[in-house]
Amino acid sequence: MTFDDGPGSKLTPVILNVLARNNAKATFFLAGRNIAGREEIVRQIAAGGHDICSHGYDHLHQWKVSPIRAIKDIKQGWQAIDNALESNRGKYPFRPPYGKLNLICLMYLLFCRVPIVYWSLNVGDTWPRACCDQNRIASVIERVGGAVTLAHDFDRSDSSADDMVIESIRLGLNAAAKAGVKIFTVSQLLQLSRRKSSKSRWEYSV
Repeated sequence: MTFDDGPGSKLTPVILNVLARNNAKATFFLAGRNIAGREEIVRQIAAGGHDICSHGYDHLHQWKVSPIRAIKDIKQGWQAIDNALESNRGKYPFRPPYGKLNLICLMYLLFCRVPIVYWSLNVGDTWPRACCDQNRIASVIERVGGAVTLAHDFDRSDSSADDMVIESIRLGLNAAAKAGVKIFTVSQLLQLSRRKSSKSRWEYSV
């Protein structure tokens, strides 16, 4: 389960409580511009054992700005997280806003060895209300066994969207528990991928 554009003052703490009650860990792709004044929430995310990743600083569409501006935005996003956590990590896995990544930024992130993370299931909380389906996560878990889900935890005036996110999470976690599906963070999935890759190379060499 992944969440973009936060942290939000209202929704993020509620999401953290739902995850804690279900002993589940998630991944939060933070927008740097939303961190100021919410540093304590960022620290709560980290203290809960969840992954903290970057969604850039200003939520830029990389196809509509210069590569230099886009790279600067990526760095600003990393710095905002470091400032909140009082750390010096410098680089965090990155999810491109709108899913758009230009070639120069792709090369830059690969050079920095930074994982680029997309999604396979959009919960739909930013879509028109008629398209919203709070059963989306649960139905996909039941049908295909899992997904990289995308929801949003930024502050907004429409409380019904927040309610839809919470109910989607709750139903998804219940479906996962019934189906025996484990909820992974991005870092856990990357570790599994590296292990499988290493094992495959070993088996091939033998």
